[in-house]
Amino acid sequence: MIKIEPDGDGTRYTAIAIHADASAKKSHEEMGFLDGWGAALDQLVDVMKAR
Repeated sequence: MIKIEPDGDGTRYTAIAIHADASAKKSHEEMGFLDGWGAALDQLVDVMKAR
């Protein structure tokens, strides 16, 4: 789930990942999903700053 909402003069971005079990979570971590989410957020911030 991704939630974007106003927060004072900024914006609050919340991303929640729910895995079926610990094994699925570990598998996704090993595939780099956590790094991918961070990179995607960094790119979104860069795009919004350029506006």
